[in-house]
Amino acid sequence: MGNEYFTGSAELAVQLGCTQQAVNNIVEYALPPAGGNSWLLEAHPAAGLFVANAYFILPAPVVREYAVRHRGVWLCALSSGVVSILESGKKARPLQNGIHLVQTGKKPFKIVYGEGKRISFTGIWLFDDFVQARPPEPSYFLPDYGDWQFAQYNTPDILLLFEQLKYALRIAGVPLSYYESKAGELLALIQRNSRDDWFCERHLRQQRRRHVTYQNKRYMFQVKAEIDKNIMAPPPVSRLAVIAGMGATKLRQCFKETFGLTMDAYMRRERMMAAMRLLSNDDLNIKNIAAAVGYKNTSQFIASFKKVHGFTPNAFRKLFGL
Repeated sequence: MGNEYFTGSAELAVQLGCTQQAVNNIVEYALPPAGGNSWLLEAHPAAGLFVANAYFILPAPVVREYAVRHRGVWLCALSSGVVSILESGKKARPLQNGIHLVQTGKKPFKIVYGEGKRISFTGIWLFDDFVQARPPEPSYFLPDYGDWQFAQYNTPDILLLFEQLKYALRIAGVPLSYYESKAGELLALIQRNSRDDWFCERHLRQQRRRHVTYQNKRYMFQVKAEIDKNIMAPPPVSRLAVIAGMGATKLRQCFKETFGLTMDAYMRRERMMAAMRLLSNDDLNIKNIAAAVGYKNTSQFIASFKKVHGFTPNAFRKLFGL
């Protein structure tokens, strides 16, 4: 327990009953046949860096305890499945689809991998010696791991980065330097987002913009949770306003102040993230995917996808040879 700095996901693979083989420059852990087509793929491109992609169904829950002594973070981009994080002194944290973070080198923590539903995620173990070997440029800074904010690492461009890592691991056809460069890109994006946040916060203080109370922020997280229950068919604004106990105009203002984007922009972003994951399925054409994420008009879907990700759905598929 606690050897992730040296062996990455090897101990988890043992706990899952995997067999192991080398495929080019990555390690492939195969789960028992009873779980169907399942795997855990991992690359170790540099000291202090492991990159993994998991895809499996478990017949029973698996609880993995982590007591990693080296300082760093585990970043996980969850696509599907029931996964929860248990940290000492905190409530259990069930993970929604998206990017999540746990700091290492402090207290032990547990991850519970649920049963019966396909678990799919791409994860990065990122430790001090890798991070400190890549100091920020002048005018940029990298906050301490414990100060990394959700909005700094859970963005569309970072989600795209995790998707690129996922496909690279699955084809096992890129040099290890690719993973190393992507981890460096991840740090650079977080540095950029941290600096932008700092300038934004300073501007907010100087301009004394509208303050969102603690209670209103709690309501905004309740509203967001209600939207997330079914992002493809979210409740009307009138229903969300009732949950927040305020008018529609104030709700929109508070939501933007709390999360940094409008409700419409948030819903569009989440739908386009889901669309990106669906594009990896060869059986679905663009029209099918547009309908799956709530668009009756394919052209509007393509325009929304490009607005969020910077390229069209077909360009995304060509980029990854899908």
